[in-house]
Amino acid sequence: MIKKSNIKISKNSFHVGIIPDGSRRWAKQNKIENYDGKQSGEVTEKIVMHLFKKYSTLTDISLWALSTKNMERPTDQKNHVFNILKHEFINLDKEKMITKRDVKVNVIGSRFNEIPSDVQEIIMSVVNKTKNHKSRNFNICIGYGGKEEILDAVISASRWIRKNPTVSKMHEHIFENFLMVQKPLDIVIRTGGEKRLSGFMLYQIEYAEIFFVDTLWPDFTTKEVDEIMKQFNKRNRRFGK
Repeated sequence: MIKKSNIKISKNSFHVGIIPDGSRRWAKQNKIENYDGKQSGEVTEKIVMHLFKKYSTLTDISLWALSTKNMERPTDQKNHVFNILKHEFINLDKEKMITKRDVKVNVIGSRFNEIPSDVQEIIMSVVNKTKNHKSRNFNICIGYGGKEEILDAVISASRWIRKNPTVSKMHEHIFENFLMVQKPLDIVIRTGGEKRLSGFMLYQIEYAEIFFVDTLWPDFTTKEVDEIMKQFNKRNRRFGK
C-alpha cells in the first residue's frame, strides 16, 4: 500500500485525461429512476482531488464532462446533465484544494455557449476565480469533440498563415498554439468497460498510455487510480523511437 502523501511518478510532469463513462448504466443497474448524478459528481471530485494531492508531478487533468454528441441528445437528457454540471461547479467553487494546490480551472469546448446561461454563469465564475492560478490545470471539457477542436485549430491556423505569407511550412509547435489544450496526454482512463476513445483529444492522445477500466464511473475508486498510476510508472515509453 502507498502511504506517502506525495508520490512522484518517475516521468516528468504529466497530463491525465479521463473519460468518466457508465453513470446511466450504473443508475439502471441500481434501479434508480430520475438519477440526479450525485454519486457521479462525488466520484469526480474525489478522483480529481486525490490525483492532484497525491501525485506531485501531475500538472494537468482533462475530464470529459459533455461531448458534442451529447449535445444532440433529447432536451430532457441534456437538462439533466446541465443540472449536474451546475451542482458540481457550485461544489468546485467551495473546494479549498483548488486554491491550496494553485489549480486553474479551464472550460474546453466549441459548443459551450449552447448550454443554459445560468449554468454558464456559475461555471465562468469558477473559471474567473482561478484564472491567475499557474501551477496546475483542471480542464473540464463541456460541449467538446476532438474533431471539432482540430477543425477549429485548422481554421485559426489558416488565418495566421494568411497574415504571415512568408511562412512556407506550418510547424507543429505553431499549430498546437491554436488547440484548446496544448499539452500532450500521457495517460487516458476510460471507465465503464467500453474500449474506444469516442473522439477524445485526438491530437493530444498520440502517445498516451490508455487504460480501459470495466468499473462504472460512480463505482470508480482512488485505489483503482493508484493501480493505474503504478502501471504507468512501469511502462517504457519510447514515443515511436
